[in-house]
Amino acid sequence: MSVPRVGGRVLLVDASERLLLIHERLEHGGSHWLTPGGGVEAGEHPREAARRETLEETGIELDLASDAEAVHVTRRTWSWAGVEYDQVDHFFLARVPDGPPVEPRGLTDVERQTLLGSRWWTVQELQATDEVLVPPDLGDVVAAVLARAG
Repeated sequence: MSVPRVGGRVLLVDASERLLLIHERLEHGGSHWLTPGGGVEAGEHPREAARRETLEETGIELDLASDAEAVHVTRRTWSWAGVEYDQVDHFFLARVPDGPPVEPRGLTDVERQTLLGSRWWTVQELQATDEVLVPPDLGDVVAAVLARAG
């Protein structure tokens, strides 16, 4: 049986339209790249979780409007330490100037074990990579979101 979970994540895009991704080690080998974000805490909106988690994982403080709506929603299953999660992730678009430094401020014990680094990716790099992305169609998702945002 899976544990239901809601996540708030950020499509953090710089002025050059590059997306920041976090590189994580997987529990049973391999790695993946995903956007900053994480689980919603009690009484928290996914937007607030996305903002809080981004600050903890990257040190970048976001200015997300209190009425900001998710630009993309996905569902995924994943596991850690024998627990399987059924997670619905809500993605919010946030823009920052080019290349702000990524300096994690409040990693959990699990995040400290799994964090391999971070990198800014162009849409073309995302669409062409053989790396594991979460979600797998992230390049196309970002291209569509940026096209809608203008």
